[in-house]
Amino acid sequence: MRSGMGGSLKFEADFFRRNNNLTVTREKRIRSIQVRTIHLLLLLALVLLTGLVLSRAADFLFTWDALQVRTYRFRQQPVFASDAVAGILRRFGGNILALDLGEMRRQLLQVPEIAAVFIRRVLPDTVEIDFSLRRPFYQYQRDGVYHLLDAEGLLLGQRAQATADLVPVNAMGADLEAIVPYSGELRPLRGRIEHVAYGEPHGVEVKLRGAPEIFYPGESDFVGKINLYFRIRNRLPLDVSSIRRVDLRIPGRIYLEFKDVQRGGS
Repeated sequence: MRSGMGGSLKFEADFFRRNNNLTVTREKRIRSIQVRTIHLLLLLALVLLTGLVLSRAADFLFTWDALQVRTYRFRQQPVFASDAVAGILRRFGGNILALDLGEMRRQLLQVPEIAAVFIRRVLPDTVEIDFSLRRPFYQYQRDGVYHLLDAEGLLLGQRAQATADLVPVNAMGADLEAIVPYSGELRPLRGRIEHVAYGEPHGVEVKLRGAPEIFYPGESDFVGKINLYFRIRNRLPLDVSSIRRVDLRIPGRIYLEFKDVQRGGS
């Protein structure tokens, strides 16, 4: 009897202990879930509050009068395209933080005189623009106006008067396009050139100030060939003022054409 009662009591004790452990474990899980839910709700509330604060702050910044663009500060301001630049910038008023600098740069680069542009905001209300400009190299006259082009033949602007330090060209259209590749050869002669032209079969024609001759320098070494001719010319046993054209296209040879066509000669 005692052995049976002892076994029964032991079994009941084990049952209640296991049942109690399950109850405690279940209560712990419930409390854990409740704690995690509270944390998630608090985190969600914090995120919503932060979003609301940021939204209010953004609204304030984008409508704040102190951040409205009032000044454009230029470096290397365009000479010929100032009106075009002003027209573009008028499209970009408003808040400095909302300013689309990429689109502004894209539109400014469409102006022929502007080779590159760098833009930055200077808070609270200034936009600084640094231009890299194309410089005039050639000029030609048409309809009483001088048209100015860069060394690549791109038209930059117009002037009523000729500009002393530019290369005058007596060419337009295809002839002008044929001269442009020789800008590098013409650059060292820039201050001495009276005009440049182009004609087949001779190619580029160069007329220098103070010299009666027209030169056909070929495709390379314009300076070297012309300077060599001038060193030789003073030793020629003839009237140099009668020389009309000097053909330098063949290396090592100089062909002369005289004003008196009956003389000919080389």
